[in-house]
Amino acid sequence: MNKKLFALISLALVLAMALGACGSKPAQPAPSQAPASAAEPAPEASGDQPAAEPELEKTNRLVVYSAGATDQNEMIQKMWSELHPDIELEVVSAGSGELQNRIVAEAGNPQGDVMMGGSYAVYMALEDQLTPYVSPNAANCLEEFVSKNDKFTAIQINVNTIIVNNAMLKNLGVEVTGWNSLLDEKLKGNIIFADPSSSSSGREHVVNMLAAMNTTGNLDDGWEFVEKYVKNLDGKVSSSSSAIYTGVANGEYAVGITNEEKVIQNMVAGADVSAVYAEEGITLRTSYMGIINGCANEYNARLFVDFMTSKEYQQAATDELYQRSVHKDVAFNVDGIAPTSELNSIEYPTEWVNANADNLKTKFQDLLTNV
Repeated sequence: MNKKLFALISLALVLAMALGACGSKPAQPAPSQAPASAAEPAPEASGDQPAAEPELEKTNRLVVYSAGATDQNEMIQKMWSELHPDIELEVVSAGSGELQNRIVAEAGNPQGDVMMGGSYAVYMALEDQLTPYVSPNAANCLEEFVSKNDKFTAIQINVNTIIVNNAMLKNLGVEVTGWNSLLDEKLKGNIIFADPSSSSSGREHVVNMLAAMNTTGNLDDGWEFVEKYVKNLDGKVSSSSSAIYTGVANGEYAVGITNEEKVIQNMVAGADVSAVYAEEGITLRTSYMGIINGCANEYNARLFVDFMTSKEYQQAATDELYQRSVHKDVAFNVDGIAPTSELNSIEYPTEWVNANADNLKTKFQDLLTNV
């Protein structure tokens, strides 16, 4: 009797274990957005294979808010349509400041999916309106330019460059070698500058001056130089960053400050202009992109981030637009233009910018009004 009872109990235990095994599911590894280790090159995500999570809805549309120039937008449209003919790309083009304000105004009901272009200060101000995403391509980018914030991604190295009209400088009898040379009285009224209140590049050029021209290590002490510079502008300030390089190339102004690729493009096109890299130092910085929080097409937005950081796009931007790439394997070789390693670069003052981005715009406007 005891043997029969023991056998029945053993059979019951075996059945219970079998049923439990059939009713359970194997544990799934938690998904991660972290990029692969830099020690082993990550598989490149070109944007033709989604790095997006499978639960995101696939759609056939993507709206990009772009602060890029027309030629960049056109190149992106062409490359994207070849890669994703089934996903309609709408590009809304405006200045980074205008796009920033638009995204804030649309919070809760965003009309765009991605913002592309603009400085660190712009994206820090938009942090609450952006959603996290780290592309696998981050592991293949230059470490010093990879964003430490997972809500925006570096897509281009920007070099603050002084563009000069060679003939006008010769007629004025002025040599421009850096920031301090812009205080020459012969240049008064002959310099055009982008208004920091509407142009992120204008803000970054002020940051560069503050970082390079203070004598104490405290950026706020650089305002003494900026005040002198504003006086020499004599009111020549534009709300459009494109007016800077076109104005100098067309001979309206002798000097401007712009992004390097705009100088190179004009040089290649035959304009009598040159690029001057300030001898006092340049704060190398990056342009960014980020996915708008709550957007309608996040799956495609992630594809777009992968596309913009892919070697294919980065190489095209270097070859056709003369942009310095954040990608490790993309070379920047332009005759007469210094490689990145030879520029007199100074550390970008991230903490100061975080604390003073809004104050910078106000301070500059006060100087512009009162000098």
